[in-house]
Amino acid sequence: MLLHHSTGSMIAVLKEMEENGTCTHNETLQYLFLMLSKVALNTLVLSFWLRSITRSFLGIFSISIYLADLVLIGCISWIWWFRENLDIHKSMCFTLAHSSSVYSMLPLPVLLVGTLDYAYVRHMAVSQNSPSRTASHCMAVVLVWTLACFYSLWYTNSELLTIQYNEEINALVCPVHGSAVVSYFNFSLSIVASAVLLLHCRGISHWVRLVNKVNSRKSWPFTPRSDIAFSNMAEKLKERTAGELCTDDDQQSRPPLLVSLTLCFVFNWTPYLIMSVACDLLGFAVPAYATVNLLWMACANSLIAGLAFWYSSDELGPFCKLPDDICAWSFYWHLSKEDCQWSTSKKHTRLSICSERLLHQV
Repeated sequence: MLLHHSTGSMIAVLKEMEENGTCTHNETLQYLFLMLSKVALNTLVLSFWLRSITRSFLGIFSISIYLADLVLIGCISWIWWFRENLDIHKSMCFTLAHSSSVYSMLPLPVLLVGTLDYAYVRHMAVSQNSPSRTASHCMAVVLVWTLACFYSLWYTNSELLTIQYNEEINALVCPVHGSAVVSYFNFSLSIVASAVLLLHCRGISHWVRLVNKVNSRKSWPFTPRSDIAFSNMAEKLKERTAGELCTDDDQQSRPPLLVSLTLCFVFNWTPYLIMSVACDLLGFAVPAYATVNLLWMACANSLIAGLAFWYSSDELGPFCKLPDDICAWSFYWHLSKEDCQWSTSKKHTRLSICSERLLHQV
């Protein structure tokens, strides 16, 4: 059981006792089940993100979170298994307090380093995954975890406390931390996305129908992954005429690119954002070791990838391949601009540059 204490902090109830000292309820297994549920959720997210997860800092860091969750499960299981030989509540308090402190320190540096990583790779039409780049990501991951652990060791209070839970029951509790960064991130993102869509609310229903229309007629990939695909792409672009790809009515009512990309993000991440904001508004106490999960990491990755795609769209068009397996950014580029708005010369120039980069990698 978790109770709010103040902004960004809460208390974890480890044991409830009657006034005569009789233990009425031990909460240890509850935290083990919470972590098992988190790992199950992380595994589900991994199944949608496997193709490109090793191509970005955020992806590598997500793998480290998955491994850290397994370690935390192992620690809690070990404490429960040897509870007769250990002071179970002191051990649990130490584990929960330090783990929540470490996890609460991760989101801000992860967002900053992840943004810098995308700023570096946004020029690339195809996301590269060289050994040196992977090694630099791993070094950054180790550095962030190390700093968070040192902070926790110096500043985290893991002292057990006894409080009066109600008139007849006392509780043995431990201070733990929530992640204010995750809460503010999700709340701010929900507000901004809602504001963008509200400013263009009259056209949303039409654009949703247009999404289905464009989706039904697009049969070739927008983001080829090899030099052979790039050579074939030029032929396909020649075969497609402007009349086949767009009509005058559609062109006059197409949304701005930023709105299209916002629709793409909202279609994929609205359930998660609603759930997160609702938990905060209803006052649910969720510790940082639960909120800092792969679902939030994938959401942050999609946001930064979408911003990088939007910033690079004039140069790269729909051929910007970023390490995001959730949102189809290239598809929504076509919703706004279509091929008839991107000159043929610019297409072939972009294709030749992409081919040269691929050949350089080979």
